[in-house]
Amino acid sequence: MPRPPDPARRQELLDQVVRYLAHHGLGDASLRPMARALGVSLNGLVHHFGTKTDLLVAALARANELQEQEAEGWLACNPTLSQADLLRKWWRWINAAPENLALVRLGLEAAALDATAGGIPGRVRAEQVGLWRTNIEQRLIEEGLTPGAAQIEASLTKAMFTGLVVDLIATGNRRRLTRALREGLHRLEAVETGHRERRSTPGPAKGA
Repeated sequence: MPRPPDPARRQELLDQVVRYLAHHGLGDASLRPMARALGVSLNGLVHHFGTKTDLLVAALARANELQEQEAEGWLACNPTLSQADLLRKWWRWINAAPENLALVRLGLEAAALDATAGGIPGRVRAEQVGLWRTNIEQRLIEEGLTPGAAQIEASLTKAMFTGLVVDLIATGNRRRLTRALREGLHRLEAVETGHRERRSTPGPAKGA
């Protein structure tokens, strides 16, 4: 019988694959040069991950998991962080190190790839944007917005943030983009504040 994959070795390899893809991109990803760069055999990669598609799906899931762990750490230290403050922390984290930006870029590249280019299933490509949007939506609901309002605000906020990250990748103009983010988050905070004020304002008395 074939030897089953070693979970610890698979996890170690997966983290190496994520770093490799974050640096080299997804468009031209190929197992043979990847294996050579990681110092493993092609059979070793196939043994632990199966097909190229399986490996890319696992790598994207791991990249998302690593980012979720960052957010969980921030919230563990400060559970009352607003959604706007959480996005400010994300922006600082993205700009703190090239590898952080590369990790975020990996998901954006996957979302933008044509299905025939990378072989990544459509549902996985959609998750690269949808995961962030649904996380924002859920937090806005927890902050008091109605589900309908939260869905719209989450879509707008995610689109703004993604656009700023793409601009950052293309231009590197951190100063301009940080100012733009500041203004965009002021808008989000105004929506949140206005919603809370409307909820706390008592309606007219019956019979008035």
